[in-house]
Amino acid sequence: MEETMSPAPATTAEEAMLTSADAAEGTGSRRASSGETRETRGSIPMAAAGREETGAEVEPWVASVPPEWVPIIRHDLLSQRKMKAQPPLSDAYLHGMPAKRRKTAQGDGPHLSLSDAVSRAARAAGVRPVTTPESLQGELEAPELQQAYSEQVKGDVKKRLSDDPEYSTQRFPNTHRAFSEDS
Repeated sequence: MEETMSPAPATTAEEAMLTSADAAEGTGSRRASSGETRETRGSIPMAAAGREETGAEVEPWVASVPPEWVPIIRHDLLSQRKMKAQPPLSDAYLHGMPAKRRKTAQGDGPHLSLSDAVSRAARAAGVRPVTTPESLQGELEAPELQQAYSEQVKGDVKKRLSDDPEYSTQRFPNTHRAFSEDS
């Protein structure tokens, strides 16, 4: 019977890992099920291309899956780590939901003004302003603070648009005019 690099049948993952680890302790050549030769030196396998897998590259799960699955799983792990967060749901999608679910999916909604944003942030943090609300409102209406807030929002939107692969200037010409580099 031909020996393969697949783990021996076992009832638990621990047994499969122990069986595979015991098999890898020997030295010499082994034939993989695909016909390629793999060498082992101690417990570190050598790939057919001669690249040695370091201890940092060998994860515990590798012993419990067939060797031809390892590069696919590693690729999937890397691509899942690079995934971006879910963007907000569109208005059209939200309006197709039942009202109760729509309300929970929307959350607090967007912060439309600087004073609303500061008030909501203070409530969420559980703090109270040291000044009166009127004084705080007056400070938030200062032109230089409003200008800085406006520039920050515009910069955030530009970054979001540049990172969005589905954004098209031809499809959204008004957005392009409002947030183009020269505006």
